[in-house]
Amino acid sequence: MARAGYPAWDEDETFFDERPARRARKKPLRWFRMILMSSLMIGGLVYFAQHKSSEVQVAARKSVPASVLIAPAPVWTPVAPTPALYVIERASAPPTVEARQHTSGAREDALTLGRFGDARHARLTLIQGSPDPARSFFVDIVRRAAEVGLAVSRNEQSRLVATKFGPVEAAAMTLVGKSEQECQTFRFADHDSGFGFQGWMCGADAAGMDDAQLACFIDGITLGSASSPSLKALFVRAERSRTEACGVASHTAASGVRTPPRP
Repeated sequence: MARAGYPAWDEDETFFDERPARRARKKPLRWFRMILMSSLMIGGLVYFAQHKSSEVQVAARKSVPASVLIAPAPVWTPVAPTPALYVIERASAPPTVEARQHTSGAREDALTLGRFGDARHARLTLIQGSPDPARSFFVDIVRRAAEVGLAVSRNEQSRLVATKFGPVEAAAMTLVGKSEQECQTFRFADHDSGFGFQGWMCGADAAGMDDAQLACFIDGITLGSASSPSLKALFVRAERSRTEACGVASHTAASGVRTPPRP
């Protein structure tokens, strides 16, 4: 359509097409829509891929049975201490007895006279079929002391003491807990029968205790209830080796009364 009064413009605009300009204005919108749609499609694909991966992981977990966490059985378990397997002859009072069984079948019986810190105290652990490897005498006593909350602060050179069971290794040691006591510690093991014992005697007279008194206390260990044939045979042999000298001394060692000096 010609504009009045401007013939030159009318002639030029006869061939002017406004469509390219409209296309140019619409072009950015078209690219924006394409970018937006592409982003949405990519986002959707990522979402479905992650969702599918989660479903696969859940299915994999469901296909594998859940593991059941079971704590291993304890190596040692308490057992009834009665009837008592062992007896300490002429003890001033019945000992406190604790017993436990090892998974290998070994058994330990701990007999305690008095309490640590008392004027007279003794603890004796008797073992049948020990599952433990061989250790030094000092390490064995330290381990036994630690079981009842004690420590060894001093030890002397070990020696052998003759008893009805045969030579028993012994040594003077200082045991420490809430208090400190001088003690005579000892250990015996018979590999043929798998029997052994470890322990100590503590108190006011322990530092000056002679080997005869210690031997008489050890000789006072006897069998109580029925036991294995090999253990019975060991005690039968041991009883044949007991000396009469411990008749009075064994009572003295257990009760804590010194034998009057001979004139």
